[in-house]
Amino acid sequence: MPSPTQPPSPTATPARVAQAAPPPVSDAVAEPAPRAPTATPSAIPTPTPRPPGTPPRVGIQIGHLRSHELPEEQAHLRTSTGARWNGLTEAQVNEAIAVRVRDILAAAGVEVDLLPATVPPAYDADAFVAIHADGSTEGARGWKIATPWRASAASRALLAAVASTYGAITGLPEDRNGITINMRGYYAFNYRRHSHAIARTTPAIIIETGFLTSAADREIIVERPDLAARGIAEGILKYLRQRDPNDGAALLPPDWPILYTRTETVIRAAPTDTARIVARAPADSRVFVFNREGEWYEALVRVGDTRYVGWLPVEQTRPATPNDTPSPPPAEPPATNP
Repeated sequence: MPSPTQPPSPTATPARVAQAAPPPVSDAVAEPAPRAPTATPSAIPTPTPRPPGTPPRVGIQIGHLRSHELPEEQAHLRTSTGARWNGLTEAQVNEAIAVRVRDILAAAGVEVDLLPATVPPAYDADAFVAIHADGSTEGARGWKIATPWRASAASRALLAAVASTYGAITGLPEDRNGITINMRGYYAFNYRRHSHAIARTTPAIIIETGFLTSAADREIIVERPDLAARGIAEGILKYLRQRDPNDGAALLPPDWPILYTRTETVIRAAPTDTARIVARAPADSRVFVFNREGEWYEALVRVGDTRYVGWLPVEQTRPATPNDTPSPPPAEPPATNP
């Protein structure tokens, strides 16, 4: 594994990504790749609460790995194979990073489950991190991290910890405005819809480590996956050191009722009157709240057939009434696989 002081290796090929990596969990990384035997990700959920002295357990998911094996309830995502570049698949890049994250965490005494696209039913761990890479035809670059829609305090703390280390260690820029509905609606987070998803109390994030379509980002995520892995692993370890394992309340995502806009409402990019305007929602627009900060709600607002995510004042919302649309759709956006 190259050290952080070594210069980047030559442009990576699919075979080079796996070079010097621990044995892969897929049979698609090394070329040529033997079909058998292959490692099986450990996937036995841990019970909660855990006995005192139990090592923390972390699930590291390799985005898009063996997505064709997703269960029937997620069959619509089986063709989601992620970004590609010059014959290199996103799953290969994700795997090269993930196996290194596993080794760093294991060396620190953490029990690690290395998971493919399929998540064990009600997967229960001290943290769950889905590793992905991005793609763009518009020259975008950078990393970004998101929590589930309704994020527990623990999920937000996990995000803050990894965000504080990933950019600093990799030197990659943050794609500050790039977090998408697809990231926060990631299928593995959606325990309301799917049995093959994290447990409600599992702190979780998804990280897009960089753009596979960016030469500058590939210098890290393809040619130096050890740096990307260290950026993620050190953030996870920081979170595990700082958390209070006895604080069960921090693990509970908030539950919010379905609301509606009271009047025409401006949706903003941040909880302040001076933030960029995302959209204007007419009165009686449906509001799915995810978070509250002071007198602002962070929410998904439906305006006709369009959905916007942003912030709106609490005072400009109202509870649902019998006169509102009967049989409202589930208060959780459709599951996606970015």
